[in-house]
Amino acid sequence: MSTVKIISFGRLKEILGPDFEAEAENTDQLLNQLNEKFPKLKDLKLRIAVNQKIISENTELHNNDVAALMPPYSGG
Repeated sequence: MSTVKIISFGRLKEILGPDFEAEAENTDQLLNQLNEKFPKLKDLKLRIAVNQKIISENTELHNNDVAALMPPYSGG
């Protein structure tokens, strides 16, 4: 199990509160844990970045990684 720092932005910050740490082996496991702890997340689409790189599939996590949760955004 790896300990990762969770940071969030926008509306997600309102749901999750201040930055915190969590333990997970990969991003799927992390999101499952967060959905259980914060039920309001289940209805939201979000993006996740690990160490400042936006990911689109399950990613292995390591100690001291930073996982950033971001609300969807659109360009224009």
